[in-house]
Amino acid sequence: MKHVFLFLMFLATTAIFAQDENFPVEETVYRDSIVDVQPEFPGGIDEFYKFFYAQFKKPNVPSFVDKIMLSFVVEKDGSIDDVRIVHDAGFGTADQAVEIVRQSPRWTPGSKDGQPVRVLHTLPIAVVTED
Repeated sequence: MKHVFLFLMFLATTAIFAQDENFPVEETVYRDSIVDVQPEFPGGIDEFYKFFYAQFKKPNVPSFVDKIMLSFVVEKDGSIDDVRIVHDAGFGTADQAVEIVRQSPRWTPGSKDGQPVRVLHTLPIAVVTED
């Protein structure tokens, strides 16, 4: 009986929020492979990597080669949201990369059918240290 009560409470709460016009409705997030124009860092991807590596502190590990893979949403206004780690190279590199990407300047947003759209972008970042 307790489970039925909890389920009914969940449904009632969902119905209340569904009818609330102030409750945020998520817009579609497009994969970067299906938009007409890809989102772009100001000046292009080479400028992004310059921006990134100027702030990135390599781990103090000899002869280390790996990559960090991040995904994030480039919003319609070019801001960055929902940064996630897809592959972590370890040694705190991914957490550091997430913070750097969150601080990046606004990107040029992607577009579909001539309109700016939210785009899920995936980005590899090489981590290489030498002896």
